[in-house]
Amino acid sequence: MKKFALIMLGLSLFITGCGGEKKEEKINNNIVVSQGSKPKSLDPNMYNEIPALTITEQIFNTLLKVDENGNIVPELAESFEYVSPTELVIKIRQGVKFHNGDTLTSKDVAFSINRMLDKPASRVMIDAITKVEIIDDYTVKLILSEPSSPLLFGLAHPLTAILNEKDTIAKNDVIATEPVGTGPYKFVEWGSGEKIELVAFDDYFEGRPKIDNLTYRAITENSSRLAALETREIDIAYNMDAIDSGMIEKNPDLQLISKPTTSTEYITFNNTKAPFDNKDFRKAVNYALDKQSMSDSIFMGKAIPANSIVNPNVFGHSDSVEGYPYNKEKAIEYLKKSGIQNPSFTLFVNDNTTRLQLAQIIQANLKEIGIDMKIETLEWGTYLQKTAQGEHQALLGGWVSGTSDADIVFFPLLHSSSHGGAGNRAFYTNKELDKVIEEARLTSDSAERKALFFKGQEILQEDAPFGLLLYKNENIGLNKRVKGFKYDATTMHNLKDLYIENK
Repeated sequence: MKKFALIMLGLSLFITGCGGEKKEEKINNNIVVSQGSKPKSLDPNMYNEIPALTITEQIFNTLLKVDENGNIVPELAESFEYVSPTELVIKIRQGVKFHNGDTLTSKDVAFSINRMLDKPASRVMIDAITKVEIIDDYTVKLILSEPSSPLLFGLAHPLTAILNEKDTIAKNDVIATEPVGTGPYKFVEWGSGEKIELVAFDDYFEGRPKIDNLTYRAITENSSRLAALETREIDIAYNMDAIDSGMIEKNPDLQLISKPTTSTEYITFNNTKAPFDNKDFRKAVNYALDKQSMSDSIFMGKAIPANSIVNPNVFGHSDSVEGYPYNKEKAIEYLKKSGIQNPSFTLFVNDNTTRLQLAQIIQANLKEIGIDMKIETLEWGTYLQKTAQGEHQALLGGWVSGTSDADIVFFPLLHSSSHGGAGNRAFYTNKELDKVIEEARLTSDSAERKALFFKGQEILQEDAPFGLLLYKNENIGLNKRVKGFKYDATTMHNLKDLYIENK
């Protein structure tokens, strides 16, 4: 009887355990993001390259930011005010913590800005600054050489992220693989750069993110990135081929985001090297490019032909410049006019599937008019290094207008002071254009700035320092369990508001 009672008690406990309140399954609160290239560095001031800035956007903050309406608003700053045309006073938000536990102060801001001025990529954003004065622990004054309309936009760009002075000095200024910021996610591990691990920062000043672990994986092949998304190895896939977009749309577990960006795809001609030191040859190449076929065959219509280096979603874009519509007859005419016999050149391309496909169409277009173009594929870091040093005749790439203002196109890409790593990989020099760019930087009048930007695009129409291609959509695949994703046309998406929906 005693034995029977014990058996019944055990059965009763079993039944109670099975029939009671169901225990809630713990959510896998980790997200894996993939893009096509690994970053060259996680030092935010070093390189204007999207594979890095998409990650440093999560680790660091800037003094200012651009809100959803295109207005400049404080981020690490509490307030900012021009006390004169050449003096900008910034009050810093108090109580902001770095990932190492230090509190942000004016010393960190002054150190960071002075450091930015020493780095070519970040210097172009804030080059008007000549001196940083520390007023007190939470106030700095920026002294400018002249009034600068784009400065506030520059201080909102991820390239001007604020660093921790003590940590940066302790690491001998090498923070490429051990970054410490104030951002929503804290760096954990670099590895080889193929897989970068971040974790939620508990003391983030805007509140701890809901995602515990954020991992970035570099998957070069777009088809492999799609397969990883379909098998749930990754949760977010950037830079998807347009041809794969249909697969994402058909999958009930996935969501496709396909929206215009602020970027332009183009060929950069090295204007100091033959055959691109010949303006007629540059025009011949432009007229030979069948941009609509590129859009239809590679981007499935999710791209439009470019008439200007300035994207239509960027302040200062001109619709009035014609660009170079596909015209084979004109291409042949300008090629003859150039006088170049047996024309040939090599195009540098980074190891990205879409870019390689684009290069092959360009190669075929140019072959039709008698130009022999060779394609040289380079790893991303090598591509950046060689093109910054001017080792290329031409390169295939794109430029994202990270501030949505035309100055971020004109000054880094086209001003003669920005040759090389600062952005002007065309090594293009035009004193008339330099003057236009400088005038646009001095005035704060929107109409006057727009008129100057229009004039600049007319100069470029005549000079053709680039081979204009396309304005393309960014295609992003997401697992539907991921919520809170906020699209940014600059493609540098901030992921602090992500969360997982448990189905």
